[in-house]
Amino acid sequence: MDERVDRLRENVVAFSRRIRSKSSGHLMSPTQMQALSHLDQSGPLSARALADLEQVAPQTIARTVCSLESRGMVTRSVDPKDARSQLISITEVGVGTLAADRARRREWLAAAIEERCTDVERELLFLAGGLLARLAEAPGSARPPRVQS
Repeated sequence: MDERVDRLRENVVAFSRRIRSKSSGHLMSPTQMQALSHLDQSGPLSARALADLEQVAPQTIARTVCSLESRGMVTRSVDPKDARSQLISITEVGVGTLAADRARRREWLAAAIEERCTDVERELLFLAGGLLARLAEAPGSARPPRVQS
């Protein structure tokens, strides 16, 4: 079982690297793209909430937000529930950047699946995607440690 688990992990990492290489030329890090994705899906978030979602240190998310803000992809505003706190929101530029990135990766993946997989394999991939998402959300010891940069 250990060898199969190691091989699965290696395959997932290789796939993740490959799909990340299909960026839309925005020269953004995976953390920056993922932060935009969280803001797009969840709406405005505090830096702390964003760091928790990304499983990174607050200092890391602060650098990410500063970089995105300098590119006009996010804005900060006072949190109406706590004037000492700020909320980070995605801008139209951020939404457009995220949409372009998603489209390019979706096109690559759709073409790769169409070219290399049978109908049954396609269905298995879509099922496996749901299983991987469920594993990623699993609480407890299966959660990877917080990355600090």
